[in-house]
Amino acid sequence: MIDLQSRSQSEPFDVEMGNHLEDMIHDLKQEYFQQAHAPMYDTLQIDSKKPLYPGCNNSSTLLSAMLSLVNMKARYGWSDKSFSSLLRVVHDILPDENMLPKSYY
Repeated sequence: MIDLQSRSQSEPFDVEMGNHLEDMIHDLKQEYFQQAHAPMYDTLQIDSKKPLYPGCNNSSTLLSAMLSLVNMKARYGWSDKSFSSLLRVVHDILPDENMLPKSYY
């Protein structure tokens, strides 16, 4: 487990997932995981290919966007309530057909 408290606030922190998403999903494709968590695996696989909004570039998927945002939530210790507020703001800024949820729950 990563100790986020001991990390300096000035250290660079990469929130871009890029091509690592495919690797992570491939790693999850282990038989035991698929059997135990089939619906979740299917959702992850679909969300890793689903554009954040129609017409966005291929690297901006729903899963990559959410992982980047949740990564920042954990890094800076945001509460669930403040994170949901951020999601609503970002959702409203993006084009109307965006897939970003409005709540963390």
